[in-house]
Amino acid sequence: MSIAAYHRTIAECDDPRKIEYRVFLRITLALENNRHADWRCAELKDALWRNLELWNALRADLLEDGNALPEALRAGLVSLSFAVNRNTQRVLRGEGGIDLLIHINRSVMQGLQGAAQQPARELATEELSYGT
Repeated sequence: MSIAAYHRTIAECDDPRKIEYRVFLRITLALENNRHADWRCAELKDALWRNLELWNALRADLLEDGNALPEALRAGLVSLSFAVNRNTQRVLRGEGGIDLLIHINRSVMQGLQGAAQQPARELATEELSYGT
């Protein structure tokens, strides 16, 4: 079995909450690594855009009729997604910091924590290139 096929198999079998946790972790670590960077820093902008992309995808999923999460939780997460959007725009205009974004992500990660059995740093370094 090739490495790509192995990764594809893992992706298909892994717990979705664990995958979500890993994605949040990687993006949050990128934000934290650039916490003190100038708003024009390319690495910070990349982390901000990846975070915004994650939250936009999450919001789209939460708004789907078939989403099985409780309605109150869905509403709260959708509200957070709009807060992430607003705060990201402020940061990209040089009008604010990223601490709120990090706090929001860490809070969501705590909610997902039960699905993640491995230490956080270990999860962050696992290969997630499915099928490539």
